[in-house]
Amino acid sequence: MAALAPLGSDAFPNASRDQQKTFSNKYSDSYEVADAAFNSIIDPSQPVRVVGERDYAFAHEAPVYLEKLDKLFFVSNRLGDTDSDKQYVQLQTLDLACGAVEHLPQHLAKQLPMPNGATNWPGSDDSFVLLTQGIGQIAPAIHRVNLSSMSSEVLLDSFQGRQFNSPNDVVLYCDGSIWFTDPPYGYKQNFRPPPEQGARVYAFNPATGAVAVLAKDFAMCNGLAFSPDFKTLYVTDTGEESENTQPRAETIYSFDVAAPDSSSSSNGGGGDSSSMPRLQNRRVFAVTQSIKPDGIKVDSNGNVYTGTHDGVEVFAPSGSRLGSIRCGRVTNLAFVGSTLYCLSEKRIQAVQLKATGAKLP
Repeated sequence: MAALAPLGSDAFPNASRDQQKTFSNKYSDSYEVADAAFNSIIDPSQPVRVVGERDYAFAHEAPVYLEKLDKLFFVSNRLGDTDSDKQYVQLQTLDLACGAVEHLPQHLAKQLPMPNGATNWPGSDDSFVLLTQGIGQIAPAIHRVNLSSMSSEVLLDSFQGRQFNSPNDVVLYCDGSIWFTDPPYGYKQNFRPPPEQGARVYAFNPATGAVAVLAKDFAMCNGLAFSPDFKTLYVTDTGEESENTQPRAETIYSFDVAAPDSSSSSNGGGGDSSSMPRLQNRRVFAVTQSIKPDGIKVDSNGNVYTGTHDGVEVFAPSGSRLGSIRCGRVTNLAFVGSTLYCLSEKRIQAVQLKATGAKLP
C-alpha cells in the first residue's frame, strides 16, 4: 500500500488553494477523549486531513480498498432530480498514490443503478461485492464487480419472488456468505416503488443459493460490521428525523452470531436456509451522541467506529464510549491499514491512527 498522499494541486484542478488545506490542524479540534483508552487508538500528532474535495456530494457510501490497484472505490450521494426517479449515483475511485479521483466507465455504471454498499470479495484484490438499490421497476441486486476487467455480474435480485427494498450496506461472514441490510430508503427518497419487504438484515450464501432473514423490526437498518472473531454482529439504525423512532435514530444494536439450527426448516428464500448462521440476543450496544450512526467498522482489537453527523464515534467492545474524531458529518468509512478514510459528502478525509482495521475474510 502506498503512503497516504498529500492533496496536490494537480490532483483536483477545480479546487482552490483554500479547499486543499488540512481540515483540522489542532489535536483539540480533531479529537474528543471520553475515556483514557482512546489514547491508545489516536495519534495526537496526526490531524484529520482532506484528501479529496468537490463542490457537491461526491463521497457518500461504499468505500472499499482494492490493494492490487491501490485505489479506494466509493460512490456519490444521489444526484440529478432527487424528487423523482430521474436521479443517479456516480461510481468513482480515489488513487491513494496521487490523490486523483476517476469515474468508472459509463457502460459499467449503467449496469449498477443507484449503488450504495460494498465490501471486498474474498481472495481477490480487484473485485468487490456491490449493492445496488435499483430505480423505478429495475430491481435492486447484489453484484460482483471487477475493476480490472470493468465487468459485473448479478448474484441475487429477489427474496421469495419479491424485490428487495433498497439494499444499503454489506459485509462478508467468515464462511463466505454475504450479509446485508435492506431498509426502504429508495421509497422514502423517491426512486423506488412502495416496499415489498420489511426493513431486515439478510444473509446470502452464493455457493448454495441459500437466503435467510436474520433480523427485522428496525426503523432504518443501515451499516453493519462483525467483531474480529465473527461472534458479534453490529447494526446501526439511522431511523428518520421526521419519525418518532427514538432511541433507534441514534442506536447501534449488537447480536450474537449462533451456529445454524439444523432442526429449522427453510424459509423459502432459495437454497437451504437452515444451514445459515443465526442471530440471537439482540441488545442495544450503544447510543451515539450525534444523530444517525451510518457506516460502521471495527478495528483489530474489536473497537467499533461509526460515522455520524459530527464525525466518527468510537466505542469499546463493551459498548462504552471512548471518544470521537471530530471532522463533521461522516456517512461511511474504511480502514486501509492504520489509516481511516472517512466519506463526508463533499470531502474525503483521512486520519492516521495507532489502531488498524480488523482483518476481512
